[in-house]
Amino acid sequence: MDNSLAINECLYFTSNRLARQTEKLAKRAYQPTGISPTYNYILLTVDQSGTITLHELAKKMGIAPSTMSRFIKFLVEKKLLNKQIGWRKIELSLSSQGKQLMPTIKACYRQLDEQVNSLISQQEKEKLIRLLNQQFLKF
Repeated sequence: MDNSLAINECLYFTSNRLARQTEKLAKRAYQPTGISPTYNYILLTVDQSGTITLHELAKKMGIAPSTMSRFIKFLVEKKLLNKQIGWRKIELSLSSQGKQLMPTIKACYRQLDEQVNSLISQQEKEKLIRLLNQQFLKF
């Protein structure tokens, strides 16, 4: 019996190894925006939604509301997001500066997609995304 650690068969190690590599690609791709990939995806999501509550955004992105609140604070301080505090909810929308940054963010998104497509086929990428999304819902 082989007692060696089979890291290539370990979900934790393998998924984190993939996450680290994709993070490197994303950091390079989103460098022109001057903010990290996570902030860019928050802005993309708010742009697609028009107006969204903090809790809806956190749920949509799979991020704890307290963590999302810190991210939002940063984006508001950078004047990229508007934050409207209402009764029992916080509504978010892009500021004029956030809207001006969107063409750059979308260009970076396309660049990252092209980089990923140069590494794996479109079919493999879609299958992997679908599998990861399905498994995320189970946790």
